[in-house]
Amino acid sequence: MIGRISRLQHFSVGDGPGIRSTVFFQGCNLHCDWCHNPETIPLKAALLFYRERCTACGHCVQACSKKCHRSASGCHAFSRTACNLCGACVEACTPQALERCGQEMTLDEVFRFIEEDQDFYAASGGGVTLSGGEPLLQADFCGELVKKCRESKINTVIDTAGNIPYTAFEKILADTSMFYYDIKAAEEDYQAWTGGDGARIFANLKQLIADGADVTARIPMIPQYNLSPEYAERMILRLRSCGVKKVHLLPFHRLGSGKYQALGREYTCAGLAPPRKEDLEQLLILFSAAFEAAIAG
Repeated sequence: MIGRISRLQHFSVGDGPGIRSTVFFQGCNLHCDWCHNPETIPLKAALLFYRERCTACGHCVQACSKKCHRSASGCHAFSRTACNLCGACVEACTPQALERCGQEMTLDEVFRFIEEDQDFYAASGGGVTLSGGEPLLQADFCGELVKKCRESKINTVIDTAGNIPYTAFEKILADTSMFYYDIKAAEEDYQAWTGGDGARIFANLKQLIADGADVTARIPMIPQYNLSPEYAERMILRLRSCGVKKVHLLPFHRLGSGKYQALGREYTCAGLAPPRKEDLEQLLILFSAAFEAAIAG
């Protein structure tokens, strides 16, 4: 069984309890303006070019058979049009200005990576988190992976945005320890803000909880989108109707902004500042009155 994996990461923080490894899956069917992992959105691999690291050494020019790289007068230029993502330029790039995200991996290859930290999981109550992108676009692969983890007594968290058929959840529910369910907006704003199906996302959330899953709703708090007490009240009512008990508030940050330039994309949230501490604390009071709520970094 083959999965499209963006990257694998040891010692993740904020992706669940304890010391964790995170498997980032390639591909997402939402397009949130504030996404801090934009390299995981395409179904195929992505090539990032960090111009500030480039020394114009010309090694990538020599390595690229498609002539995507050019170097003249000490400046480097990269054309994505003909790039077939072979990765030859990445291997030749000494200053690591080029990075390829996304590769096909077998189930056993991914599980071997997970097993490397098994002692840390046992000591800390940690485990593995499947994230992305949207991992459940590859539900069959996820299902086999969480089954292998359960058989090896490894805790699993699925980090999902829920914009998939419920049959995807049915393939993993019996073997998954916990779900982080990302809620981006009120139901009526989903399509405009993210391209997602708000009705399906909230219906899936309600069904998942009804089926006995341990679910934490996670809400990115984005200025000019949902960062107001009025909007919070709307979200609280909808989440309560789904049976949600636990909520994490995720403050907006710009830590992934450099990836947009590296991908040749515009970062439309460049003008947004992270939420003020007092604004977050006000929202936390509102959510804490209804749920077991916390601000998560």
